[in-house]
Amino acid sequence: MWRDSPVSASDGDIMIAQALLYADRVWPGHGYKSQAVNLINDIKKLEINQKAKMVTVGNWANKDSRFYNVLRTSDVMPKAFEEFYQVTGDQDWLTIKRKMLNYLQKLSKKYNTGLVPDFAWISNNYVRPAQANEVATNDDGHYSANACRVPMLLAESNDKEAAQVVKKMLKFFKKKGTSAGFTLKGEKLHHYQSASFSAPIFVAASKYRNQGYDTLIEQEKYIFSRPLPKDNYYDATLTVLAALNTNELTGLEK
Repeated sequence: MWRDSPVSASDGDIMIAQALLYADRVWPGHGYKSQAVNLINDIKKLEINQKAKMVTVGNWANKDSRFYNVLRTSDVMPKAFEEFYQVTGDQDWLTIKRKMLNYLQKLSKKYNTGLVPDFAWISNNYVRPAQANEVATNDDGHYSANACRVPMLLAESNDKEAAQVVKKMLKFFKKKGTSAGFTLKGEKLHHYQSASFSAPIFVAASKYRNQGYDTLIEQEKYIFSRPLPKDNYYDATLTVLAALNTNELTGLEK
């Protein structure tokens, strides 16, 4: 049953807007573009920290909320911001893209691993990883359920700064292997694999094929050799997105 909710999650809204733009390219003339533009304008109005020039975690994290200055690393979607600029002509989206990538790069430089946390706090141009339970869970300051999407989201773009961040992460994964989460120093949170973590790494490694990361492609392609889980929507969704994204980025057949 569908229910209306006054509370949003910005990453979901951004991906919905992208999906509408994609639908317009496939089925033009059905109103998808106008719906996308309306949503993009609402995102800018209700889900942007205008001072920090970044996406907030949701419309509820407004100026009156202490979470107004929280960055969710999975909200850094350079390709989406490029598409929003192209369809609206609004230069602010390119500013948001640059600022958010800059925040992410600062997080990447804090540790040799290049890993970024699920959440971080922004104060002027200073960025620090969140501590446990400061925002949502005990893993707020770890490379966990939100940050795991970052390699795929960055690989979708051809931005040089995005490439620097994701390649540093891939170097770590190549050396350390993968698992369902890490501390920022590179310690495994769990000693098992998860498609939610493997799928984005597969996409990123495929984007930079023949650049030293091909072992990760072989290592993570197991996600396509088994049925999509019926009891884990996150694993299933990211596996499907990995298939779609890898095909678009590289032209590889699955």
